[in-house]
Amino acid sequence: MDKKTNRIIALLLILCSFSFPLYTQAQEQKKQNIYFSSTSFSVLLTGGNTKDFFFSMDTVQNLVWDKHKFKLAGQIIYTRSNGEKKSEIYNAALHYNLQLNPRTYFLVLSHFSRNVPSGYNFRFAFSSGAGYTWLASKKINTSTELAFGWSSENNADKLAQQVIGNKMTTIQSNVSSSFISSIMTTKLDYLLAPSTEFVIQETIFLDLREFQRYRLYSYTAISAAINKHFALKTSVQVNYENKPVPGFKNTDLYLLSSIVFKI
Repeated sequence: MDKKTNRIIALLLILCSFSFPLYTQAQEQKKQNIYFSSTSFSVLLTGGNTKDFFFSMDTVQNLVWDKHKFKLAGQIIYTRSNGEKKSEIYNAALHYNLQLNPRTYFLVLSHFSRNVPSGYNFRFAFSSGAGYTWLASKKINTSTELAFGWSSENNADKLAQQVIGNKMTTIQSNVSSSFISSIMTTKLDYLLAPSTEFVIQETIFLDLREFQRYRLYSYTAISAAINKHFALKTSVQVNYENKPVPGFKNTDLYLLSSIVFKI
């Protein structure tokens, strides 16, 4: 394994070792419904004739105070095969909600992503808008959010391919742009059973300069609790771009099986 893979494994072990002390510290806050979180881990390591390494982590940290709610979400997907990096994907989002009444809230959100295998070095968006909770009960919770704001991107266009020596080399150029955008998200949380939860979230992102340049993000997950703090989760994430970065495909699919630690 290379140094970067070893660092990721070390980070995973450190996070696990700190999880239990953090639980004790946050237990009193949990009783007051101030802080709660969920973190998922997936790891695959093979050796021998084929040396593969896969690591993914996604976390959601929530802080609630009176009418204010802060949510920090992050995701990492990293894979190597026979010493060659295959993917390195990062997503991070920060949400702030101000409850205006039992169903309506004002929101501010920012999002950062990096996915070089899909053609972009970074994408950043900052938006504000409103959300509405259609149904909130012990079993079902569904809401819709709509926000408008500003986006900045740096994409890597594939220009041409040529043979240098015995290898096919792709010539790329980085293209930066900024524009006005909008984002709409609908989410459904459904408690199938006391220990089983189903989540589906659909998001559409629009480039307001050109309405045909839209993106659809679909996330579906089902989790089954092992006990109060651990669960098993299977999730499917589909990202579709109507006009992807030139030279890249318009659909990405991620299927993950994870163990979840909750506080």
